[in-house]
Amino acid sequence: MLAMGLGGSNHDFSACLVENGEIAVGIEEERLTRRKYSVNVNSLANQCWRYCLKAHGARLADVDVVVADDTLLPSCYFPFRSRTTLIRHHMAHAASAFHPSPFPEAAVLVVDGAGSLFDGKGIETLTLGVGSGTEITELSKVYGTNWSTDGLRADRVYQAGDSDHSLGFMYKAVSRAVGFTLYEEGSWYLTEDGKTMGLAPYGSDRYRADFHRHLDLLPEGRFALHLKDSGLLSFVEGALTGLEGEERFARGADLAWAAQDLLETAVLHAARWLHRETGLSRLCLAGGVVLNSVANGKLLRQTPFTDVFAQPAAGDNGCAVGCAYYGYHVIGGHPRPRAPKAAGGAPRPQRHTYLGRRYDTEEVRAALDASGLPYRRVANAARLAAEVLPGGALIGWFTGGSEFGPRALGHRSILADPRRAEMKDVLNSKVKHREWFRPFAPAVLAHRAADYFELAIESPYMLIVAPVREEKRSEVPAITHVDGTARVQTLTPEANGAFYDLVARFDELTNVPVVLNTSFNDRGEPIVETPQQALAFFGPSQLDYLFLEDFVVAHAAADLDALLPEEPAAEPGAGGAS
Repeated sequence: MLAMGLGGSNHDFSACLVENGEIAVGIEEERLTRRKYSVNVNSLANQCWRYCLKAHGARLADVDVVVADDTLLPSCYFPFRSRTTLIRHHMAHAASAFHPSPFPEAAVLVVDGAGSLFDGKGIETLTLGVGSGTEITELSKVYGTNWSTDGLRADRVYQAGDSDHSLGFMYKAVSRAVGFTLYEEGSWYLTEDGKTMGLAPYGSDRYRADFHRHLDLLPEGRFALHLKDSGLLSFVEGALTGLEGEERFARGADLAWAAQDLLETAVLHAARWLHRETGLSRLCLAGGVVLNSVANGKLLRQTPFTDVFAQPAAGDNGCAVGCAYYGYHVIGGHPRPRAPKAAGGAPRPQRHTYLGRRYDTEEVRAALDASGLPYRRVANAARLAAEVLPGGALIGWFTGGSEFGPRALGHRSILADPRRAEMKDVLNSKVKHREWFRPFAPAVLAHRAADYFELAIESPYMLIVAPVREEKRSEVPAITHVDGTARVQTLTPEANGAFYDLVARFDELTNVPVVLNTSFNDRGEPIVETPQQALAFFGPSQLDYLFLEDFVVAHAAADLDALLPEEPAAEPGAGGAS
């Protein structure tokens, strides 16, 4: 059975195919349109579902069921509207976390800005539930009220706006006040909340009481968060008025600290009730707030839950994954695939998020020739890439299918030596062109992770922030944030292939099983998808080399001659020897 899922609201449109209980292919619209978050995708020209079908070698007629979450604009599924099943937004999120998890039974927590509209109650902003087999049961909800009406259209399909009792909206409002707004159209705006999370450790508890007076913790894991009508929003909007320079930065960091503290207080309250109610030790997470990896780390360290699976595309893009799984398991009635009994018989989990299509050698070579950049084919790209990092090289790393979700996890990455403290400033100012305070993440061999980080479980999707062990902080300063933490990605040979080999070789050379890993994109741009986009980024960049599948690319032929002196020289602008 082939199930298609479509996700997103007025941003983050995406598509996914699930076949035989596993994800076959998935892509976000932003990777194809090159507009970050694919804001206001409401035309019939959307590309992501077509990409999925083509990559899988299927036609629309081969799809047995199409499922979309009910906040998605109808124009996104117009070509197959007559056979599309709509499900609630938070159910799509919940399915995206539980169905691909390794747990036969688990507690489920969904937290975001706003989801589906429930008549007489409001819009869902937090959902607590439990998953067992293929069934997900909702136990408790927080509903947003006093929402904006910007999303109410003539056909009465609801597009969620900003509301009270929403942790996502609270964090969004603080991001906007600090100045981290990406898009703004009328009263609607979209923020980059990861910047606020990175800024928070620079702040103090100056505004803690001002924030917490608007939060009431309620039974059943619920809360009331008063944002509008003289609530917290009024305070946030005026907190930085008239401030400039260092004082504005310091107060902005204080706002970020308070927002992070308030979010953690509410999420921990919800999770602790969920554990008491279910008695389960495993937790599945989804929803845009779950991209707050600092809060995820505290869920592990400060609640009784001992294992966590967070959907790597936790935001609205991941709803496509949940919808596809819902179509396969709930509508199609198929059980979750399981490992052999000899291996324990547990559900077979999602092992990686490399869900984009692969680009074959002919496509890569055509892009290389068109770029005019010198290149050569090498026998072992991972080994060579690892060997240039200790010398201070900055490299682009492109291999296999692209990652589904906001994190570069070793298929579309920029890599550097984490032992060099200057790498953070060099990357922020000269390559990524972003704020100086933003941290970079480590990719670490899973079996060595506990040597460097206070983390008891694997973190394959870079969604858990953990303390860097104090004795290791001076060893890997480029990935250690100001508060002594890092957003960790753990690597295994089975899940990460050549990227694991690269880090393993770096470990052999340096006795440090960690590399700095950041996304292959510039500020405000989506991560690169195609070889052409990788080359277009590399050409004017200050990266030293680009490893494009089994080719290495440089800015000048002399650089290749120095790197590979035993190989035939490449002619500048005319490609290279194979």
